[in-house]
Amino acid sequence: MAASLSTVRLLNVIKKNPHQISLFDLTSMLSCIRNNSNTASITRAKRACFQRTYPTLLVFPDGSTINIRYKEPRRLIKMPLDFSKLTDAEKKVILAKRKPKQKLEVIEEFDDKFDFNDYSKFFKK
Repeated sequence: MAASLSTVRLLNVIKKNPHQISLFDLTSMLSCIRNNSNTASITRAKRACFQRTYPTLLVFPDGSTINIRYKEPRRLIKMPLDFSKLTDAEKKVILAKRKPKQKLEVIEEFDDKFDFNDYSKFFKK
């Protein structure tokens, strides 16, 4: 990486007169060199992409799991099954699990044996 012109000028001034440079001259020269916070560091920022990743559990089709870092906040990611490698019985079981379950309606019938005349003695007239 080539040094900028102001950096070269600053280094030449410091080499020629290291004791005669004032603090004002030094700060004025440094202010034009520093463009952002990464130039002040010793090395460059080693991240290719500046984004947060989240811990996620990855589940393979055989049931084994590993912990990975994923770009979206998810708890679990399941890898898809390969239907070409499954037997017919396994395919039927998996397809049956994927179908929506039917809800059964339970209708309860109550025996209504209420006789009004049995309780008429409790009513005031």
